[in-house]
Amino acid sequence: MIKDYNHPSIFVYCSLGINEVDIEEILWGIEEEGIPFILKNKDLNDAKELANLAANDSKLSVGIGVNSKGDVSLTINKLKEEEPLFFINLKEGNTCLRSLGANGARLVKGMPLKNI
Repeated sequence: MIKDYNHPSIFVYCSLGINEVDIEEILWGIEEEGIPFILKNKDLNDAKELANLAANDSKLSVGIGVNSKGDVSLTINKLKEEEPLFFINLKEGNTCLRSLGANGARLVKGMPLKNI
């Protein structure tokens, strides 16, 4: 993925130690919907805080945060940090993770969300 931080993209912020392979299903879900994403590691370990920061940094106002425990949060910049749209764990399986990524992209496109 091209790392053009000025291009409108969904931002995905991960705790240190989480890498692209760990969250590839989420990223594939975003990619399948045709929306670009930016993946960054941050020195934070709260998935909701990471997602909130990502949503506020993203020109698309959508952010995903993943902490070192595998918690995953999806939010938009208009929601309170402690009340994300979705909060799951990486252990919940590939289908769930891919749907979460797709839902991030569908928020941008204004499409109905997938069940998680």
